[in-house]
Amino acid sequence: MSSNFSRRRTNGGVAALRERVRTPGTVDVGIIDAGKHDSGDKTVAEIGFFNEFGTERIHERSFMRSTIRSKKQKIIKLQKDLLKKISKGDIRVDEALGVLGEIMADEIRKKIVSLKLPENSPITVIRKGSSNPLIDTGQLKNSITYEVNR
Repeated sequence: MSSNFSRRRTNGGVAALRERVRTPGTVDVGIIDAGKHDSGDKTVAEIGFFNEFGTERIHERSFMRSTIRSKKQKIIKLQKDLLKKISKGDIRVDEALGVLGEIMADEIRKKIVSLKLPENSPITVIRKGSSNPLIDTGQLKNSITYEVNR
């Protein structure tokens, strides 16, 4: 009975796996179609870009690239674990991509909250009422999301 269960669970071995992953997918993580930023005429994506890479007036405060670098091993392990679940038929590809997207978006949001350097100027701290460089209204952090593409 155990071997029959095992055979049923894998739903036909390699052929079933090929069918489950026949349409590859991707997941986009970041600022996806967030619209205008409350602070003016720039979009949330532009504000994110200016902080991620810096400008002549804004210090680079990477929250996406630095998260991916620091969480690289966690991401690799998660991908391997999700692939095992896909191969067993325990989870669909789009569900696995959703899990990956949600975890990565959450890690980026955590980075935005925890980032302390480079510090805001004293004038900016007075204006914002906060010393956190990437948090003013919370709009940037709340705009970090993901989208599964199949």
